[in-house]
Amino acid sequence: MTTIEIEKLEPSGEKNNFEHLFKPITLGNVTIKNRIVFLPHFNALAAEDGTPTERDALYLAERAKGGAGLVIMYAIACSPSGKMSDRFLHGWDPNIVPKLKMYSELVHESGGKIFGQINHGGHTTLKNPPELLYAPTQMPEPSSQFNTKEMEIEDIHEVIEGFAKTALHFKQAGFDGVEIKVAHDGLLRSFVSEFFNRRTDEYGGTYENRLRLPLEVIAAIREQVGDEFPVGIRLCLDEYTTWGYNLDYGVKLAKTFEKTGQVTYINTDAGTFSSFQMEIPPAAVPKGFAVHMSAALKENIKLPVVAFGRITTPEQAEKILADGQADMIGMARPLIADPELPNKALTGNAGDIRECISCNDGCIYQVMQDKAIRCIHNPAAGREKTLGIGTLQPAVERKNVVVIGGGPSGLKVSEIAALRGHHVTLIEKTDRLGGQLQLASTLPYRDQLIKVSDHLVKRINRLGVQVMYNSDATVESVLALQPDAIVVATGSCSAQINVPGSEQDNVYNVYDVLEARAVIGENVLIIDGGGQFKGGGLAEQLASEGKNVNIVTPLLYVGQNLEPSNRTMLLERLSKMNVIMTPHHALVAINGDQATIRNVYSNQEIELKGYDTFIYITYNLSRQDLYKSLKGKINEVYRVGDSVSPRMIEQAIWEGEMMGRKL
Repeated sequence: MTTIEIEKLEPSGEKNNFEHLFKPITLGNVTIKNRIVFLPHFNALAAEDGTPTERDALYLAERAKGGAGLVIMYAIACSPSGKMSDRFLHGWDPNIVPKLKMYSELVHESGGKIFGQINHGGHTTLKNPPELLYAPTQMPEPSSQFNTKEMEIEDIHEVIEGFAKTALHFKQAGFDGVEIKVAHDGLLRSFVSEFFNRRTDEYGGTYENRLRLPLEVIAAIREQVGDEFPVGIRLCLDEYTTWGYNLDYGVKLAKTFEKTGQVTYINTDAGTFSSFQMEIPPAAVPKGFAVHMSAALKENIKLPVVAFGRITTPEQAEKILADGQADMIGMARPLIADPELPNKALTGNAGDIRECISCNDGCIYQVMQDKAIRCIHNPAAGREKTLGIGTLQPAVERKNVVVIGGGPSGLKVSEIAALRGHHVTLIEKTDRLGGQLQLASTLPYRDQLIKVSDHLVKRINRLGVQVMYNSDATVESVLALQPDAIVVATGSCSAQINVPGSEQDNVYNVYDVLEARAVIGENVLIIDGGGQFKGGGLAEQLASEGKNVNIVTPLLYVGQNLEPSNRTMLLERLSKMNVIMTPHHALVAINGDQATIRNVYSNQEIELKGYDTFIYITYNLSRQDLYKSLKGKINEVYRVGDSVSPRMIEQAIWEGEMMGRKL
């Protein structure tokens, strides 16, 4: 039997021009091999009883294995009252230390350093409803309906002690440093805030008193870990709210922390739960939006500064460092999407990086619901043990694999199958690969989506996958290729709506519009049954072209099923464009230039008149005729993605990965 090997992609010939990015830096008594920091973020991979897990440790270690110099573990709770989720580790409990050692050992084995972040959730929580929320003053966070307990002095002392104990436990577990959170969520930021802290005792009333709690926390930590052990601060520099503090105040905070002589570095941050879109910015927020903040710190303090904020490529990171705007580069989602980003840049393979598209769908949206973290185009995220670096095995037998359909699932199957040593032929009916991603990426602020397919196209080209463009696959043409295995990835198409008047010439589905088959009038009624980006994005696109748009949905609001930061920004834009939004209503009939819609709760019907064009978004139907015709013609006939059942990009990529590993 012929030995099959994993296909190895040789360096693409690019030069490593990252002089600053891969220069070592020393923080306290720790030397870090490069300037790349895997930023802390909740991943919901710990156990529900607040204990460490192997899955959690492997997730962090994967980023060190991929080349990140410093991994900062997400914030763990300093006390029982500070848990934002049941999956937050019990930092105050010495019993976590033995299992926590696994985290530091795995990261060290992979060549990185690891710091642990500490927090008390304060008035912010992922629980609904929470047990009890602590705050300097009794008042709810503006985006929350849950009120708080005004902390008593004994509560404050318990928190200080908890921070100190947690820092000691990190050190005992072999961590290289700690970081406290005065950032987008948590108790310490609310204490330094003039808006949240309206106390009149020694912990409020003046700037100095508002800073008392975090300064006492820092001093208590230093007593436990010593003078040389790195102690950093994740610091919100601008709350991005009408009531909160701005960058000037953020810089003032940083200067105060520096004056203590007890802080090793500042890790920049922005936003609050009330400005969620600025703490974990979606694609609608410009790349590098927060770099001016780290640059402002560099002008005002001498401590090392970590930049953050949609820094997605090594080229972007290198320029920030070269321009003196930061000392280190923080990346969270880019290293979730591609843990090997650092190593690829270092070895001249930057063009092969799987770039984060800032969709927020697989990462933050999942963990906000206490679900394990994922990534829409990296199936290994959160599944490192089974799908991570080094887990792909060569095929036992080299097969002739034919994949039908060049959308995301077909592309992913082709990539993984080719990597495992199979000969792959991909049949695409058009002259371009990407499937529905080509259409979705034409909508406002969704252009990043095409990077998912662009990355896979580059991969299959480098792997030698044979692509047959402009080819209508038939049973005869597929079998003529003498395949050992066939994978059908023919996608899906819009179902037709079945209401009176739907056959009119001025009624279209969303694909008719995106594929330029529709004649759009001045007054447009969109009937959106999905609550995703198709309806809201189309409304925004048409409104930007000067159309008068009303979007009707049976859901609670437009974009109901979108990730919250994307939804918030979409609704803001639609409102400013005077798009009419009519929730709670379903389409009953169309007649000429008018539509009858029904309130889904009261069943009351109303007439909407004067519309030139009607566009509907409904469920899709799988294209499965070819699969059914091929099934049974050879032993191995499979299907993946929308041709099985119409779903989201993440499911298409996931199924492509698993099918490629199965073949």
